[in-house]
Amino acid sequence: MPAIEDLIEDWIEMRPTLKHQLEMLESDEIRTGLDLPNATTQATLTRIETCISELNALLKEYARADRT
Repeated sequence: MPAIEDLIEDWIEMRPTLKHQLEMLESDEIRTGLDLPNATTQATLTRIETCISELNALLKEYARADRT
């Protein structure tokens, strides 16, 4: 069973990847080869932003727990 520190390291490693994907989607650098409606792209952007926000919240929560 992994220690919480392993999970925290994974969360930290995930953030830059998600931020990079977000930037690429926002700048239209990703070509899916699919004819996706703009609403689908916007929904994807929102989901990635939410994921990043949730990771940040987890990291803050566990950072506070370490100090107590």
